[in-house]
Amino acid sequence: MNGFMGRYRLFPQIHYLIFLVLVSLTTFFGGAGDVCAGETAPAETLYLKDGQYFSGESIGFEDGNILFRLSDGQVRSIMLGVVDRLEYNSTEEESADSSSKEALLVNNENTALPPLPSVIDQVPVPDPLDASPMPEQENESHFKQVEEVCDQCWDYVEVWTKRMEIGGTFLAGNTDRDYVTTGLFLEKSDNDNMFEFEIGGRWGQSNGVRDANRWYGNATLDLARTTDWIVFVTNKNVYDEFENLDWRGTLSAGLGYRFINEKDKRLILRVGPGGTREIYNSPRLRRTTLDVFVEIEFRWPLSDHAQLEHKQTWTPSVDVAQILRVTTETGLLFKLDNKDRWNLRFGLLQVYNSFPNAGRKKSDYTGSVSLVYTRK
Repeated sequence: MNGFMGRYRLFPQIHYLIFLVLVSLTTFFGGAGDVCAGETAPAETLYLKDGQYFSGESIGFEDGNILFRLSDGQVRSIMLGVVDRLEYNSTEEESADSSSKEALLVNNENTALPPLPSVIDQVPVPDPLDASPMPEQENESHFKQVEEVCDQCWDYVEVWTKRMEIGGTFLAGNTDRDYVTTGLFLEKSDNDNMFEFEIGGRWGQSNGVRDANRWYGNATLDLARTTDWIVFVTNKNVYDEFENLDWRGTLSAGLGYRFINEKDKRLILRVGPGGTREIYNSPRLRRTTLDVFVEIEFRWPLSDHAQLEHKQTWTPSVDVAQILRVTTETGLLFKLDNKDRWNLRFGLLQVYNSFPNAGRKKSDYTGSVSLVYTRK
């Protein structure tokens, strides 16, 4: 009986030893599998903002979600908006060369590393993990989107050279005189291509009677391939009340040559075929002509504090011999500061039309004094 009871007490001990052996074998082969897997795909840990975390491997992105394969092989699609960070658990061999056991791959709060993709800040979509962000986080996300759009727009605008011009004359008393001139000039250029856009006008009245009302808008595109020869396309538009001109539009394309093309020095010639459409009033007249377009653009510094600008455009008609249009604009700029931002500009504009509307003169002259601000 005592022997039977001794064997009975021995059975649990044998079972316990067998259990320890099985656990040891499972741990050994499981650890070996992890090492082998670590050699091909290092384990990663994905931390969520609500405190949850998962171990496995990130395998890509889809529709604003990160695809994460768990240790058991299951693939989860997790919204990037709820992800806090993704950490990579380095191997022992990599740890020897690193000061820490874990190297941070992605972290929204670490400015030294690349940020998470911009889709993180998109409007949240239904969360497959049923973890929806707080209303404050959603509002913050919208605010960040607005900031990003503004920053992108400003970065794009910064590549343009911008120039604003405003001037005028105001008299009151025995003589009432109001005269205003405005202009906006944008330019984007590199060693090969250049795009110019300008818009502006002049308006004035004397003793309550308007005597100046002219507005214009022009655009020019020069294309080149590391040579001084260019292919250009230009469009020029003008309205002038006192020329009885409701609209004159000229479109032209052709070849040009850049004799000088530097920051402060420029001499460019453009020549090509074109067409002009004119609409006059008093009397009513609509006219379309085929033209030859010739333009000379010239800039040259006269001294450390003065610069000359000159642009002259010729559009002689090839089907109506007596029609010749010439626009000449000359300006003299004097620097007012050391940063080349502020200038005082004295300008003279001459518009010549050999075949004007009935009762109108062939030439108009306009002088102006204006303050110019240039942002480079």
